[in-house]
Amino acid sequence: MKVFLLAVSIFLFTAATDGFGADFLYHSDGPYKGRVIDLETGKPIEGAVVAGIWVLEFNFTPFCDAKETVTDKNGEFILPKASCFSLWPLAQMGRLGITVFKPGYLAYPPLGPLAEERRARMPDFTGGEFKNKKQYSVIKLGKPKTRMERELTYGEAGGLFTIDQAFKRLPILLRLNNEERKNLGLPGEEGK
Repeated sequence: MKVFLLAVSIFLFTAATDGFGADFLYHSDGPYKGRVIDLETGKPIEGAVVAGIWVLEFNFTPFCDAKETVTDKNGEFILPKASCFSLWPLAQMGRLGITVFKPGYLAYPPLGPLAEERRARMPDFTGGEFKNKKQYSVIKLGKPKTRMERELTYGEAGGLFTIDQAFKRLPILLRLNNEERKNLGLPGEEGK
């Protein structure tokens, strides 16, 4: 038994340090910094939620972590570092998505299946805004032109709630999502 425990300990130490890379046991991503501004006026948007969900790919229980923050009076945010542990040797941390949302605005990422449609709603959109944690991202949110755009934005912002653990870990996004649901006159509430 002692030989077995010693062998397991050596394996785990080797895997955690260089055998499989540092991501074998502990997975992390972030923090991300940036600013949210109004597309038309360039003024900061205070009170927008920046939320993200991370998953473990190639794992039996994919949920890793969820984090959120709110923009300050200057529109600035720091989305905290996400992290989790896994003993599954093939697990890799991936991001399910990051959303920037405030009721009355179009969300990030912008609506549309094609890059051209997305850039029509957010001209500086590249899709790489949260790829590099050292990058300071400026997110420009426009206002919806139709009720349909507003409803679609609300639906997209709630897309992070496809994983049950998100309801508990993203209470600010849930509150703002329900606020917009109420503003649109839709019945019920998410997460209830």
